[in-house]
Amino acid sequence: MKKNTIFKHLFKRVAFILLSVNLIFSIVLLPIYQDKLVRMIAIQGETFANSTIAACGEALYTQDYSFVISYVSKVLQQTPEITFVSFTSLNGQVIELNKSGWNLNQSHKSITGNLLKNISPYSIEHESTSSNTDSANSFIFKKPINISGLDWGTFSLGLSDAEYQALLYSYFRNVVVFSLLIISLTLLLLHGSSLKLVQQLSKLRITAENLANGDLSSRAPADSIGEIGYLASTLNNMADNLDENTKSLRRLARLVEDTNDSIIIFDNKMRVLFVNSSLKSMLDQSSDYFSGMEINTFLSHLKIGRNKQRDILQEISRIDQHDWSTDITLSRADRKLLHMTMRIENFDLEEVESGGFFIVLTDITRRKQLEHELETLAYVDKLTRLPNRRYFIDQLNEAVSEAETFDSSLTVFFLDIDNFKIINDSLGHEVGDMVLTESGWRIQEALRSDDVVCRLGGDEFTAIIRGVNDKDTISRVADNILRNFEQPLLIKEHELRTSASIGIVSYPFDGINTKELIKNADTAMYAAKKSGKNDYRFFSEDMHQDMRDYLEIESSLRKAISTSSLHLVYQPFVNLNSNTIDHCEALIRWKDPIRGMIPPGKFIPIAEQSGLISSIGEWVVKQVCEQIKKWDFSINVSINVSGTELQDKMFAERLNNVLVDYDIEPYRIQLEFTEHVLVSKEGENLPQLNHLKRSGYQLAVDDFGTGFSSLSYLSELPIDVIKIDKSFINRLPADRKTIAVVKSIISLADSLDISTIGEGAENLSQVEWLDEHGCKVIQGYYFHKPMSAQELERLVTRGKISPISKNVKAVD
Repeated sequence: MKKNTIFKHLFKRVAFILLSVNLIFSIVLLPIYQDKLVRMIAIQGETFANSTIAACGEALYTQDYSFVISYVSKVLQQTPEITFVSFTSLNGQVIELNKSGWNLNQSHKSITGNLLKNISPYSIEHESTSSNTDSANSFIFKKPINISGLDWGTFSLGLSDAEYQALLYSYFRNVVVFSLLIISLTLLLLHGSSLKLVQQLSKLRITAENLANGDLSSRAPADSIGEIGYLASTLNNMADNLDENTKSLRRLARLVEDTNDSIIIFDNKMRVLFVNSSLKSMLDQSSDYFSGMEINTFLSHLKIGRNKQRDILQEISRIDQHDWSTDITLSRADRKLLHMTMRIENFDLEEVESGGFFIVLTDITRRKQLEHELETLAYVDKLTRLPNRRYFIDQLNEAVSEAETFDSSLTVFFLDIDNFKIINDSLGHEVGDMVLTESGWRIQEALRSDDVVCRLGGDEFTAIIRGVNDKDTISRVADNILRNFEQPLLIKEHELRTSASIGIVSYPFDGINTKELIKNADTAMYAAKKSGKNDYRFFSEDMHQDMRDYLEIESSLRKAISTSSLHLVYQPFVNLNSNTIDHCEALIRWKDPIRGMIPPGKFIPIAEQSGLISSIGEWVVKQVCEQIKKWDFSINVSINVSGTELQDKMFAERLNNVLVDYDIEPYRIQLEFTEHVLVSKEGENLPQLNHLKRSGYQLAVDDFGTGFSSLSYLSELPIDVIKIDKSFINRLPADRKTIAVVKSIISLADSLDISTIGEGAENLSQVEWLDEHGCKVIQGYYFHKPMSAQELERLVTRGKISPISKNVKAVD
């Protein structure tokens, strides 16, 4: 079909419609026009009749017909459109004149007066033929003749219809011309419009062709008008939607092709329609290889077992727009096994005519490997690489079952690293982790290769020793472990000395199941710690009583704090240079109504573990301040401060408030801290210590030399006093190594402008050695035991200082 066919049809239809409208219009107007022409001829006839009757009236009345003939003959010659003239009298006499001549006849019919009265003023008729005319077509005009009020007869006039025919012809010609003109103008205008429409439609066609050929960026011009504009807008919207949908499909296709999952689409006859790149790469095959492959063949190609294939086919037959998945193992071309998750989902056939379902294969090989590794790691401690608690429980259950079945023996060690919290809090978790790792290997080195060593968590370790329950053999194993811990640990420039407390149980004597063995071993371990640490204990039923005692002491201690059952004693410091007492240490004592005196070494650890130490510390400060105000002499007092109190950000403020309440200057109070409290992790306590120092308190290091071998902290902390630990003083002056250590301490303190106090001096030789080497302040039983406030007051006011014994043994 030609491109402009639509417009040819349009032109024909428009021309036909216009022509039909003009024809109908002309036919409707023709009678009106004809009537108008007849009226015009009638007027012409009446004018001629009136003038002729007027001219010939008298002659007619007198019957002077010669005049009438003469006059009418001249008129006929001068007026070619008049074809004849006739006069008919009432008595039937007719005078008829035409261009050929005239006749006078007698009509057989006469005209009556009544008949003339019924004739209209005139009448006109068109006749095709006439015997008395030379023309075949003429109009006959008739009019009554009235002369001087008398009816004479009728006047007839023949008028040629040539002009009438000419006017009709002109009318039809004008109609034709007008119709052609209108049609031409209309078609011309239509042609101009059609050219613009053709251009706009051509652009739409080009746009549609471009879209059909894949050029989705093509758009129709937006300047079109009317329906073409709406069509262009609709086409552009369709193109936008098509472009967006195509981009989405391309992204989806790219995703399907680039995904690591293998995707296979089957039609509703279970034949392969599509496979993506992942499957082709995995199986090293092309798309053509899989095209049209049936599901049975496909599953066989994946080397899936027959039973698994049968399960998959059954699920496919039952699947109904719901997905189903299963794990499979298949073999690649290189014989490498792959673990896959197969997911099968049905297509909606109303949307996808040729698609029945699709399969997605997801590689879970790495996940399976990780699951296997996690199963392994689930039994291994991440830090020490030793077996963990879970492995220990499983192994202990197995060992107990085996021992029960074969009536064999079994021993369990429960170990805890002594003072590990001090190391971890002071030197940081990194150093603590290294200590734990090294401790684990030291335990393992002391055991047989088939014995199981585990880390339960924190600083707790366990060991399972099968086939041994002889106490001597077990004791040798425990001694080997403790001996391994005697070697110092060199970690990050720190020389650390650690030890372990070990609890020991044997099956079936100390428990018949895992729960009992673990519980009793833990109890035995705590008993070893209470005995002084760095030791081992075999479980006994008495240890349960010790635990009950622990709980009872904790409960009683809480009551003692609230009922003021605690009291303070004071041990003086003797200045060897002045032989005076200007300082003492406040020591807490507790006399329980039931148990009697309970030594601090027993209830202070319980207070620290139960969180009561802060309340005790606050009570001690208030008691000391109250006693200072009571004394009539000036003396400074040392107070022991725990790590828990120092870590409290409000400690200094509360301490200052108490001193303000009692109006006591801070220099009267000396605060004593152990090394592990001062040397906190990353210097956490340094701001608090500096605050206390600026407030005016004296700061002292208690039990110096027992905690850390590194002395670098002495130059960093605001320390005023070092108290040399009693363990060094006891070995003076006989032990050569101890002498070297104490000399170094005194020399270092002197160089740092720090005072030293010899703590726990019990005999004259110790005092003399300390005095000789520069330690001028002594605290110990050689001079005075701890005493009440009243006894101290009497001692100070007496003013004479002398040793109470030259051979007094230390007691709490």
